[in-house]
Amino acid sequence: MTTAPKRRTLTQQQRRIAARLVYGSSRAEIAGQVWLSVEGVTSRLKAARKAMGCPGSSSAVFVHALLTAREVPPPAKVGPAPDFTEHDRTVIRAIAQHSRNQDIATAIGVPAKNVRTEIDAVVAKARACNKTHLVGLAHTWNILGNTETPRPTEAAAPMAGRP
Repeated sequence: MTTAPKRRTLTQQQRRIAARLVYGSSRAEIAGQVWLSVEGVTSRLKAARKAMGCPGSSSAVFVHALLTAREVPPPAKVGPAPDFTEHDRTVIRAIAQHSRNQDIATAIGVPAKNVRTEIDAVVAKARACNKTHLVGLAHTWNILGNTETPRPTEAAAPMAGRP
């Protein structure tokens, strides 16, 4: 008896584009990497967000959903995780789960006006490009779930040289 192949959530092109978010790439950077217009990248990411069930979410929340579903691979190993405090880990989890600053503020127990400072401190400690890249790295370090054996994709190869 044969089994039908597992249906994938994203198209290969959506996956290839979305994988670049894991490294903190902007839409303009992605457009240059995949030979599309910024509008084309935006359109494909919008469709991918909808397919993943997180339309309107932040890029960090979207990347967390992609990595949790193993739609894209996490960043390549970059060494051990920094010595994060429990508060740092709470900030990382809040970034991965919430799109609005007010919700992140509530989750980490600080005033909304301090959220950017809190996020920037953890991004710097991780040596990440931005909070989206931080979420990707957190998956690599098993802070946000185990992604040690991601489903192989063609999107992984071109990203090997990224930080």
